[in-house]
Amino acid sequence: MVLQIDTLPDNAGLMVIGEISVSTRTVWQQALKQLVERRTDVLHVDLSRVRFVDVAGVTDLAVTAKCLPEGQRMVLHRPPAQVPRILELFWPGLAAIEVTA
Repeated sequence: MVLQIDTLPDNAGLMVIGEISVSTRTVWQQALKQLVERRTDVLHVDLSRVRFVDVAGVTDLAVTAKCLPEGQRMVLHRPPAQVPRILELFWPGLAAIEVTA
């Protein structure tokens, strides 16, 4: 399984391509760690080209969002359908994550 992560052109976030699973989790966690180090109010994660995200990958998103400083949030752009369902199931009302269609 392959996971490619690039910086968005405006440097406000990440473009993620591939699959987020046990075999790519270390790369995913490192990318999220680097994303949080950016000091912008809104962190964008474009997931439109992600084919699959396992529960651990969604957990990494939720844990990262819960650790964001007050006023900072993460916007997930066009994630696979399971991502918002898992977020709502395990982390309902997590205000630091916004999902856009």
